[in-house]
Amino acid sequence: MSSNGATPVRNSVFMPHINGLRALAIVLVVLYHLDAALCPCGYFGVDVFLVISGYFIFSKELRPERVAELRYGSYLLRKVWRVGPPALVLCVAVLACGSFVLLREVYHMATQTVLYCCVGGSNEYVAHSGDYFNPDTQNNPLMHLWYIGLIIQLYILLPLAAMAMRRLSVTMRGLLWWCLGLASLVLYLFLRYGEAIEGAVVAVRTLGNVVSPYYSVLTRLWEPMAAMLVLLVPVLPARYRFMRGAAALLGLLLVVGSCYAYGTGSGASFCAVAGSILLLQYGASGPVGALLGMRPVQWVGSISFSLYLTHWPVFAIWKYVSFDHMSPADQWAAALVSVLLAMALWWGVEKRCGGWLKGMSRRAVAWCTAGIPMLLMVVAAAVTWYKPVGYLLPNAWSEHEQSFDMPIALHSFNMPESDVGCFPSDVFSSTPLGIGNDTTQPISFVLMGDSHSWHLFYGMDRLLSDRGGLRGLYLNNSCVPAWNTFLLLSGGDSKWDRARGEGMMRWLAEQKNIRCVVISAYWHLRFDDTDIRDWDLRSIPPAQARWHQEQGLRETCRRLKAMGKQVVIVSDSPFYPYEENHVERFSRYYLLGKDYPLPPAMTPAQFAAKTEQEANFLRSLQEEGLAMVIDPCPALAEDGCYPIRLKDGRFLYQDTNHLSAHGSVLVSELILQQAAHLLQPQK
Repeated sequence: MSSNGATPVRNSVFMPHINGLRALAIVLVVLYHLDAALCPCGYFGVDVFLVISGYFIFSKELRPERVAELRYGSYLLRKVWRVGPPALVLCVAVLACGSFVLLREVYHMATQTVLYCCVGGSNEYVAHSGDYFNPDTQNNPLMHLWYIGLIIQLYILLPLAAMAMRRLSVTMRGLLWWCLGLASLVLYLFLRYGEAIEGAVVAVRTLGNVVSPYYSVLTRLWEPMAAMLVLLVPVLPARYRFMRGAAALLGLLLVVGSCYAYGTGSGASFCAVAGSILLLQYGASGPVGALLGMRPVQWVGSISFSLYLTHWPVFAIWKYVSFDHMSPADQWAAALVSVLLAMALWWGVEKRCGGWLKGMSRRAVAWCTAGIPMLLMVVAAAVTWYKPVGYLLPNAWSEHEQSFDMPIALHSFNMPESDVGCFPSDVFSSTPLGIGNDTTQPISFVLMGDSHSWHLFYGMDRLLSDRGGLRGLYLNNSCVPAWNTFLLLSGGDSKWDRARGEGMMRWLAEQKNIRCVVISAYWHLRFDDTDIRDWDLRSIPPAQARWHQEQGLRETCRRLKAMGKQVVIVSDSPFYPYEENHVERFSRYYLLGKDYPLPPAMTPAQFAAKTEQEANFLRSLQEEGLAMVIDPCPALAEDGCYPIRLKDGRFLYQDTNHLSAHGSVLVSELILQQAAHLLQPQK
């Protein structure tokens, strides 16, 4: 649409106001990633990009009169060669740079993002890599490639749907498209806001574990399909210049205003989508058309895709090497570097992609399309999982450094079902793991907990495997039996209800050899209030949440004692007094060859004050004879101070309650000493 108010020509090769809308979208995204305070919901710019993509998809390749002659293979090649080469070049550059400055966990997340991006699934990887066990997700310099995976999936699925409908009438096709868009919107709304409905929490959490409302193509499909409104809604005639200009201004206000009207984390992108539709339709009119048509704006719009690719890696790595403290000067410098790299990527790769495709033979195109991503996948897989290659990288850890990493319980042997006495597999979502692995001995104790008991599992398994003669069972994601509340575990990945608790109790009662149950208490006493419901799935007032948790653990101890079992409660690792993850920060300093300024230590008195409420409750259990409580802190004390660290500056645990491998052995040694009479098998 031209600035004089003429009706737009559908399918024109270049429309300045749409290019200007791209510039607006990328500026919002960059501002948000630079500092959320600059644009709290700048990520709505991605929603704008999706609407623009939908507009071109439905106005070109998927127009009803063109679908009949659509060549699916050629279509996919054009689209893949539009986004693929710039993204792959960026991946190679980031992996090369990251091998010098990124720690192992973050680097592996980046390489796995590349793997999934090469097969068009990076959005699903990012959606499911940000769980509790990957706190470094935001440090992943390739996290933004989730958008590439989403776009590729749209390019694959939408033409297939159009081709499947091409024998239907125009009315029926339109109805089906609208039904698909509406279903996607309903799914998005349900996953975003469904928890407010009593009784729907489990369904929302369970479904949300599979379908992410932010990353999934199923919940994002409604946005590109909303662009059909531009093609279906009648356009205001050119003579209504004032109304067209007002509509454009309203669209601009909706897009920009929505990014500031809500707080960061909001999913209310509806205003931004509506504003995008108005700008697609009338963005060339009035003052807004003049603004979007300005030469600097057009220039930013031209490099918008390349700028999207380059800005996040620059920001993430810059923040990483500056230890999370980017000054205003750093922010301006990072933004400038992003723009310069985007210009180079646009001129050297993005601008030339179409020419490369046209200049090659069909065989060369096929080899490049399949071979280059496959080669990159092989390299990424090698540096991620093949240790000899990983040790060649500059950021490889020595064995000494790895001893301060968090142990992973799944490295142990799984217990065969015949060895665990008809273990109720329907109660737990993970396989029980053996502790000690001496199959000549009966299982004499059970270690219960979730991720926070990994430090116990690792150390006890190592010590008992070395010594022999004692054997236990580790139950991950098991929660506490006979809990008096309904719990959603792992962000809704699983649930703990009355049936599961009773099933666990029945199994324990049948295992006569098991004399002791070891419980990691920290995890159970600090649940988020929103994860706790009563048995009828009704909300529990926050003021009563802790009481419910304490009563559940107390009842567990009573029932186990009635069975003749002894309970050992490990109060878990010290309450961390700082927000920063000092182990991760120390490792970064070490990798970059800098001295790490140690934070002030927490004294035992300060630690006791911070954990007084929990300490009083656990003391009451011990006084009532319901449990033996073991405080692991003495085993970790270094000069009598907390947080615990070694004299060389290294910390014994990775965050609030995940001990390193070294710390795990120290805590397990303490448990085996204090509870030796309870853990021994019956004679």
